[in-house]
Amino acid sequence: MVSTYTANGGIEKIGTGEQSGTWGDTTNTNFDIIDRLVSGVGAITLSGTTHTLTTSEGSLSDGMFKVLVLGGSPSGTNTITIAPNDADKLYFVKNSSGQSAIFSQGSGANVTVANGAGAIIFADGAGSGAAVTDLTALFPNANTSGAGVFSSITANGGVTVDNITIDGTEIDLSSGDLTVDVAGDIDLDAGGGDFKFSVGGTEILRVTNSSSDVIIRPVADAKDIIFQQRDGTEVARIEDNGTFNVVTDKFAINGTAVTSTAAELNILDTATVTAGELNLLDGDTSVGSSITVADADGVVVNDGGTMKTIPASDIKTYTTTGATSGTVTSVATGSGLTGGTITSSGTLSLANSFLNNTSDAISSGTTTSFTASTYPTFISGQSVSAGNTTFTVTVGGQSHTLQMTDGDGGTRDVFATLLPVGGSISGNSFQFVAVQMRPG
Repeated sequence: MVSTYTANGGIEKIGTGEQSGTWGDTTNTNFDIIDRLVSGVGAITLSGTTHTLTTSEGSLSDGMFKVLVLGGSPSGTNTITIAPNDADKLYFVKNSSGQSAIFSQGSGANVTVANGAGAIIFADGAGSGAAVTDLTALFPNANTSGAGVFSSITANGGVTVDNITIDGTEIDLSSGDLTVDVAGDIDLDAGGGDFKFSVGGTEILRVTNSSSDVIIRPVADAKDIIFQQRDGTEVARIEDNGTFNVVTDKFAINGTAVTSTAAELNILDTATVTAGELNLLDGDTSVGSSITVADADGVVVNDGGTMKTIPASDIKTYTTTGATSGTVTSVATGSGLTGGTITSSGTLSLANSFLNNTSDAISSGTTTSFTASTYPTFISGQSVSAGNTTFTVTVGGQSHTLQMTDGDGGTRDVFATLLPVGGSISGNSFQFVAVQMRPG
């Protein structure tokens, strides 16, 4: 009777009366095959992008290993075909090849084992339609997307995960502080729009999204939000009544400290001044249009350090009184005034010698030309005959017309002028009186 072979392992079943003298050799080979099938670990060297994992009948082959350690240098993802396609196979796979490995047996499903990962797979041996199944996908495993249910997990050595989905509502730490240490940024994403900060189960602060505006508010009633420096020095606080209270000397604008006290700033609280009015007090050089000052108009005056508004009539009274009172203690000689003391009840008189009232200082007569030869001279006169008369005044070689006509041809024309030394007046015959302006 001819030998037959097991369907999945390829173990030779010796026919009755067969292999006389070699039966022991075949039996030893069968035990080696069984050893591989039960616990054999085989190094599978991959190259290129394909490899066939063969189970031979009656002889050792790489498809008989229980544990497959993939290595070699595949040029890309390597497809490993399990042959024959009608043999059931169970493999423990460790992929260290540097590339992903795809296990296939027929046209059914395949299993991909990523580089650096492991898997337990079985091939159903269904022939041309055979499929490969990843058993580890049914168990919780860091290398698969499988899910598991545990009542508790203790991992004192640490846990390495990609993502964590929490089905409950709390992460509890029994004691000590919790440190969240990340290499990048910490992104807190609250779909409800609120970030709540609690102490011992009591919420004390909340940050809320309001149409992308940010609201920061304390939750405990009658409590403030306090801003402090590192050493605990208070800088400002938002009080329970809504007051924003800045500590003295802790407020600045663009680096410049605001040194005004609240009382000083409150002075402006009842002021109705405009920016233009403040600019005038600040030394604005602009000048407005002219106005007629009335007694009732207000004038700002510094009254002993206090700014007051007084009526313009007070200024007029003060100016008038000040101009008519007081004492002049001396008057210099030669000014045309007599020396001595002048008071509000005193006498002010010209010096007797001011006009030097002598016969040669005053002159009169009728002429057509007069010259101030020695002193400045005041001269007044009239034309001898009626009619429109024009006189010529000459000073320093320059002449100008003195038109004194009154427009009435039936009367004489009069004139009056002051001639400097050397100055003259001429014209039609005129009568005059001249007084020399001699100093006393």
